[in-house]
Amino acid sequence: MAVTPSTLTELTDLAKDYFTNVWANQTNPETALKNQFMSLEGANFTGKKWIFGIKSFIGGASANVGANKSLPEADEGSYDQGEALVVRTYTRMALDGLAIEVTKRQQGSFRPALAETMSDRLQAHDLECNRQMFGLGTGILALTSGDGGTAQTLISDYGVTNGGAGARHVYKGDFLEFYDTVGGTQRTGATVTAVDYGTNIITLDVDPVTTTGDLVTRATSDTDNTVALEANGLLASIEASNTFETIPVTSNWKAVVLANSGTLRDISDSLVMQMIESIRSRSRQVPNLIVTSPGVVLKYSELFLPLRRIDGQDVQLKGGYIPIAAIIHAGGAIPVLGDVDCPGSRMFFLTTSSMRMASVIGTEWADMDGATFDRVVDKDAIEGYIRAYWNCITIQRNANGVIEDLNDITLDRHA
Repeated sequence: MAVTPSTLTELTDLAKDYFTNVWANQTNPETALKNQFMSLEGANFTGKKWIFGIKSFIGGASANVGANKSLPEADEGSYDQGEALVVRTYTRMALDGLAIEVTKRQQGSFRPALAETMSDRLQAHDLECNRQMFGLGTGILALTSGDGGTAQTLISDYGVTNGGAGARHVYKGDFLEFYDTVGGTQRTGATVTAVDYGTNIITLDVDPVTTTGDLVTRATSDTDNTVALEANGLLASIEASNTFETIPVTSNWKAVVLANSGTLRDISDSLVMQMIESIRSRSRQVPNLIVTSPGVVLKYSELFLPLRRIDGQDVQLKGGYIPIAAIIHAGGAIPVLGDVDCPGSRMFFLTTSSMRMASVIGTEWADMDGATFDRVVDKDAIEGYIRAYWNCITIQRNANGVIEDLNDITLDRHA
């Protein structure tokens, strides 16, 4: 039974109605971070990248003068021009022709059944964008622990020290590509047939022939995320070194980083206050949002539970999100978001006005010819895809910071 034109029209209408009337209006509790940043405006979009201005330093030349004496110089702050590429994130959705016709004929089950599939695809798309907002921008998903053949043990989420167990962002059915430790030599791509989140072992359909510390990335049949690159996430932006957004690192174009050389230590009130005051000293701004893993929040709450130093339920963030905690300091309270996609053992301190969400068209169903779904060639099925052309832009790098190497509590992803 082939998919009829009327069915394609119905599906296209359903997809657009569901996205506009349902999905766009609901709150996804797992993707709060992207809702906290304003949209990028006043930038020049060249068709391949955004070009935008940043301010790296406040101007000086203010002074007292006597009667009939020269005024101070008309000085101004330091400015620069940043650049960021457009990253293209896609999620496909396919529907079997028989399933469409069966659900269509069973007394109205057509719409709810397909809406459930659309919801799944839209949620997967949102979660992938959320993951990238924490990443290095390089596409590294994790590292391998050695040559395990078709049973690979993954370590180090995002490829960073103490970043997490390793398999957190890998799903059954994913196609992965593998590279050597410096990304120069490509291994053999493979499809994930099973994931054990307890042991961080993924089972593959072929042996990628890896060595210890090889890079793991998402891929398709002819490219991968290390080639296409990902959004400039917090691990890339909140750094004290490296050229970022084409601007060479200087004392004013770097974030505050409090690390412990990879050795884990407990979070403390002293560390938190040091970070807040360091950011304020460097940028003259106080961070207004903390993002960390739920395990770090739990460790912090253990320290101060008798004093009830963490209490954030009376605070509401943009988009209607409620933080899980608030940290009290001399200037007030900073809400804390616990995000399971956040790299482990890290607490990010953000000034949300220092970052922007850049998007060409927003997230949408692709319908370049007016139809959201098309027939799959030689198959009794149809497919469509969700797309987003976007990036995360930093316009004041020194207004943010991160405390690294914190003792964390690992929470099971699956029972």
